[in-house]
Amino acid sequence: MTPASRADRRTAANRLLAQLAQWLLLLALFAAPAQAEPPSPGLTARANDLVTLFNAKAKPEEMFAPTFLAQVPAAQVQQISSQLVSQFGAAREVTRIDAKNATSGTVFVDFERAVVRLELALEGAPPNRIIGLLVTATDVKGDTLGRVTQEFLGLPGEASLAIATLEGSGPPQFSIAHQEDRPLAVGSAFKLFLLAELSRSIEAGKRKWSDVVPLDRRSIPSGVLQTWPEGSPVTLHTLAALMISQSDNTAADTMLHVLGRENVERLLPKLGIAAPNRLRPLLSTREAALLKVGPDSALTNRWITASEADRRAMLAGPLAGQLPDSIDLAKLAAAPARIDTIEWFASTADLVRVMNWLRLHGDKQALDILAINSGISRALASEYSYVGYKGGSEAGVINMTLLLRGKNGVWHAVSGSWNNGAATLDEARFVQMISRVVSLLK
Repeated sequence: MTPASRADRRTAANRLLAQLAQWLLLLALFAAPAQAEPPSPGLTARANDLVTLFNAKAKPEEMFAPTFLAQVPAAQVQQISSQLVSQFGAAREVTRIDAKNATSGTVFVDFERAVVRLELALEGAPPNRIIGLLVTATDVKGDTLGRVTQEFLGLPGEASLAIATLEGSGPPQFSIAHQEDRPLAVGSAFKLFLLAELSRSIEAGKRKWSDVVPLDRRSIPSGVLQTWPEGSPVTLHTLAALMISQSDNTAADTMLHVLGRENVERLLPKLGIAAPNRLRPLLSTREAALLKVGPDSALTNRWITASEADRRAMLAGPLAGQLPDSIDLAKLAAAPARIDTIEWFASTADLVRVMNWLRLHGDKQALDILAINSGISRALASEYSYVGYKGGSEAGVINMTLLLRGKNGVWHAVSGSWNNGAATLDEARFVQMISRVVSLLK
């Protein structure tokens, strides 16, 4: 569950991925030819200019087109450059340029502690200013899974990491784990449970992907369906695709209603959730937001101390009639809101088991939906034959959970969670850590 300002951002319709992408400067379209060609003098010169930019020896206004700076102000470019240097040391030199044409290509910049890969696009005429720049991968020198795990130990608040190999029909074989059995807030990663119950009901012949249902409820952003007309007919496939790839909250709430809250709850132990009682009753995104930052603080306080039976009565009573219009989205985005009491709780080991269940029981449509948004850079995802993903984030909470099949046919699942009830999180740092794990596993 995320407010509009923290929603999936890879495109205008998919805002969590670029929030979860590595230091996005500007998303541009790069058309790749069949073979790379030698870099043009203009492309080579601008690529070398990046080294001076990252080391704070050049001004963005001298290198970037006005159209770029209108989207990403010079101050933000400088901030991202300083983040790269803070993380990886000073930029040294451009070691390689894979040109796609005379004005675009992949640039490899050597830093003290990493090689950073960027997609660069220029204007077609002199002075060939930059119109697109995107960090797509970072290869940390001498990196190991153990090193990443040690960095998890140093994250402020609570953090958990689980990495497992998936073989045949057996349970996950955990290779790297830190606090993997500790339930933490996982935000929208709970939507994996809904996809699993939908898959189960389809496998049982009770539903079809093509079933059409009316859009009869609304939640807060992220997503797009909260703006659609009430009663709009949508297929279960569309709901699932938006719920997973864009973390559409209205799609998730509609899906929960269609599937039945109790049916999803009954599936949780079969998915491998070790403490399903912490998820009962399973909240919709609207209900969770109302309890976190809604207008009725007395109702929230009552919920926190109520029994499961009393909570279900509240869902059917005072919470049932409240619309999302009264939810303070700014407050929800500004600081952690009751992430230890009103949330969706799961351990990273739980989420690895859920991904394994989907690998074994999800059909092609379910796996294709998981793969719409890879959660990592396209360059890194292309090094695998399959990448499925769902994550979740809100103030003080982030989770990334991936299902991976290497080009050698070996399956892995990775799940990382980070909670801090006292402060917002450095999400770029977290994404970079998970991306390093994925890169090392390949």
